[in-house]
Amino acid sequence: MSRIRSTASAILSLPLGAPAAGETLHGWLYRSLRQAILDGRLAPGQALPGTRALAAQHGLARGTVQAAFDQLLSEAYLVATRGSATRVSPALPERTLQTIAPAAGPAPIAGAAPPSSPRLWIERTAGLGSPFPLQPASAVPTTFQPHRCDVSAFPFDVWRTLHLRCLRASRPDAFADPGALGLERLRTEIARHLHVARGVHAAPEQIVILNSVQQALDICLRLLVAPGDSVWMENPGYPGARQAMLAHGAAVADIAVDSEGVRVEDGIARAPHARLAYVTPARQAPLSVALSPQRRLALLDWAITDGAYVFEDDYDSEYRFVARPIPALRSHPGSEHNVILAGTFSKLLFPGIRLAFVLLPRHLVDPFTHAFSLTSRSGNGLTQAVLADFFAEGHFDRHVRRMRRLYARRAEAFAEAAQRHWRGLLEVPEPAAGLDIVARLVGMDETSALARLGPAGLSAFPLANYHARETAGLAHAPGLVLGFAPFDEAAIESGARRFRAALRG
Repeated sequence: MSRIRSTASAILSLPLGAPAAGETLHGWLYRSLRQAILDGRLAPGQALPGTRALAAQHGLARGTVQAAFDQLLSEAYLVATRGSATRVSPALPERTLQTIAPAAGPAPIAGAAPPSSPRLWIERTAGLGSPFPLQPASAVPTTFQPHRCDVSAFPFDVWRTLHLRCLRASRPDAFADPGALGLERLRTEIARHLHVARGVHAAPEQIVILNSVQQALDICLRLLVAPGDSVWMENPGYPGARQAMLAHGAAVADIAVDSEGVRVEDGIARAPHARLAYVTPARQAPLSVALSPQRRLALLDWAITDGAYVFEDDYDSEYRFVARPIPALRSHPGSEHNVILAGTFSKLLFPGIRLAFVLLPRHLVDPFTHAFSLTSRSGNGLTQAVLADFFAEGHFDRHVRRMRRLYARRAEAFAEAAQRHWRGLLEVPEPAAGLDIVARLVGMDETSALARLGPAGLSAFPLANYHARETAGLAHAPGLVLGFAPFDEAAIESGARRFRAALRG
C-alpha cells in the first residue's frame, strides 16, 4: 500500500507541459500521459493516482481525467483490475507490435528515410477517440442504452419477400451500378416522402443516396470549408459532427442550446462569417428541444445574407409523439440555395441498412456527386432497389406510423416509471419525440453514476460526451442520456427499479 501511495504521489508531481494552441484539455492530458509512458517516466506496472486526485492537482473536471484514462485503457497503455489501482501496462502496444512484426524481410536501403506520417490529420484528431463503436454493436441493447431503435419490430418477412423479388433476372436494376446519385426510383420515392412528411419540395435529381449522414457532412466539409474557416456547432451537440469539423481543420464555434434550440444570436456574435452551421432543428441532439420559429427565421436570414450554408441533420424527425412532425427547415421559402438536408434510414428501419440521403441545392449537386464518386462511388444498389419497393408499396409509411405509436407508449411508460422510482435521483422531462431523453442527475456527478450503473447491467451516456471543452468554461449540469425505444413496458419497469437501487448504492 505504501508503494502505491509513493508512486501515485510521484505522478501528481510529474510535469506534463502546457496544452498546445487549440488543444482540448482531454486531448492534452491523454497525449501527455501517453508520452510519459512511452518515455519511461511512467514505468510499466506503476500505479496511477485516482481520477479525483489527478483532477484536483491539474484543475480539471474529473470527467476529463476519466475520459483520458478510458482512452489509454482502451489502447492498452493502462490496465485496471477491480479493487486495485489503475497501472501502466507491463506490455505496451508499441512493444507488442514490434514482437509480432515479421522477423525477416528485405534489408533497408542505405540512407532511406521512413515515410512521413499524415501529421495534419493525426494532430487534429489526437485524443478525440471515435464517437462511434469500432467493434460490432451488440444485437440486443443494454437496458436504457440510447440511440437504438427496436429492430425486433421491423417487418423482416416483408423485407425478405421484396429482397427475393429483386434477385430475379427480370429485375436488372437491382444488379446494375446505381450511379453516384443513387437509384432513380428510390430518389423519386424519397422526394415524394419529403414533400408529404417534411413539407419539402425537391426534385429527385437533387437527392444523393449514400451510406450515412456522417458521410454527407464529411463531403460537404471537404467542398465548402477550408482549414481555418469558422463553422457553427450546437453545444451540446452530436459528437460525430464536431469531430468531423475538427478533423477537417475548421475553426469550430460552439454555440449554446437552450429551450428554444441553438442560440442563433450567439452564433452571429461569435462567428458572423462562418461558412457552415450544423443544426438539428426538428429535435435537437441530445436535448430534444425544437428550434423555435423565430430562430429558424433568424438562422435562414443569416445564412442567406452572409452566403453561408446550413447543414440540417433531420435527426429522429419522424418520431414525434405529441403533435405532427415539425416541417423541415428546408421547407421554408428561400431556403433552397443555402440549406442542405440530410436524413438516415438506420434509425427508422434498422442500423445494418447503412443507407442515408442528402438533399442538395442545385448548384452543389455536380460537385458533391463528383466528390462522392471519388471517395465511395455509390451506395449498395441491391439494398436501394429493395428500399425503393418498400417505399412504393406503402410499407415504409405503415412501419413509421406503427413505430411512432409503439415508441409513444414506451415513452409514456418510461416517464411514469421515472416518476415512481427516480424522484430525488433524476429529473426526467416527459419524452415528446425520438428514441431517448436527457435526465439531469440530482446530487451526483456523471462518472459516479455510470460507475454504479455498469455493474447493474444498465447503460447510459454521460451528457459530457456531447459538450465541447466543458473545463474551459462550458460547464453544464450533470446528466445522462437514456434510451427507451427498444424496451417494452416490462423491461422499462424492471430497469427503473434496478436503476434506483444502483444509484442509491
